[in-house]
Amino acid sequence: MPATAACEESAKKEPELLDALSNGLALLRLFGQGVPAMTMQQVAEELGVTRAAARRLLLTLQHHGYVAQDARRFSITPRVLELGHAYFASMSLPVLAQPVMQALAQELQETCSLGVLDQDAVVLLAREEPRKLLRVDLGVGRQLPAYAHSMGRVLLAALDGPALSAYFGRASLLPLTPATTTDPAALQAILQRAGKDGYCVLDSEMADGFGGLSVPLRDSQSRVVAALGLSMVLGRRTRKDLVRDCLPALQRAAQRIEAILGARSAGPQV
Repeated sequence: MPATAACEESAKKEPELLDALSNGLALLRLFGQGVPAMTMQQVAEELGVTRAAARRLLLTLQHHGYVAQDARRFSITPRVLELGHAYFASMSLPVLAQPVMQALAQELQETCSLGVLDQDAVVLLAREEPRKLLRVDLGVGRQLPAYAHSMGRVLLAALDGPALSAYFGRASLLPLTPATTTDPAALQAILQRAGKDGYCVLDSEMADGFGGLSVPLRDSQSRVVAALGLSMVLGRRTRKDLVRDCLPALQRAAQRIEAILGARSAGPQV
């Protein structure tokens, strides 16, 4: 018995499973392993089913556009990409961004975070830590004041006029450190600069000695949907040092995530 058929044989012993669906999935996996085309008889032999069952299976897949026939041989069509895209499209942003964030954290040896705006706070959706002794202890789901966080500021900078006015009408700009910007006019100027520059640098405004650098993440419609940021112990580094040493890599990572979001939105071309 072929390996694929043996694998499916165990599934057929389960009364709650559909043999036809199991065989259909096994056939798609065969094509996925690089088999370019098969005859009806070859399908029957590979799946360990009768020729009549193989015929019904192939005609069903052909009816739905997943298989094409050329004389006696059947081959897979690009429409099967829809099946993979359905999984891809269902993946959440943190799952899609995780490999890029992990690579960035290891490249720069700094903590990388993904966040979204929720009312007056930036919420951490994902976080990747480098392998080093000193870490910033903030977990996924943590809410931080948007006005004093670099991710929060790039997200606030993307708000339209009414939404931003509403934010300033209700937000309490408390001094978290001596360096925290609490003057509304000064903060608005910072947000305007962040929107123009496409990034924001933070220096000891949320916690003494800690800095942040963030950029917005845009979807295929150029809408800001999240922020990607780095947080680190400043040491002797200045704002200029962070921009010079970290911003290019952060922007490249953001572009990779945005490309993934664009591919998910576009879907397969079939």
